[in-house]
Amino acid sequence: MARTPQEIFEHHATVLIAGGIEGIVSDYADDALFITPGGVLRGKDGVREAFTSLLGEVPDADWDVPVQVFEDDILFIQWSAVSEKSRIPDGVDTFVFRDGLIRVQTLFHTLEPLP
Repeated sequence: MARTPQEIFEHHATVLIAGGIEGIVSDYADDALFITPGGVLRGKDGVREAFTSLLGEVPDADWDVPVQVFEDDILFIQWSAVSEKSRIPDGVDTFVFRDGLIRVQTLFHTLEPLP
């Protein structure tokens, strides 16, 4: 039985907080699309690239996801992250789930260096 979107996101959040890139990538479909203002990354390699960059921007961050809106196979979240060197105050993502995996994710955030 395929995982529900809520189960997928719960796993995604757990491995993201732990910094586990391969665990993150395992939640995505082989043909996943990762869409940002900078363009589209494709497949598991694109997802790996995106999260390697994101986790490098806010290493060992404290994450907060105060808004999670699930509707069928779609999830909208607002989030923030704070690390010793930088913070992201305004993260916004949308996820589309299919067959127990993440098929599409959009990501917007602003990176702010800390003094």
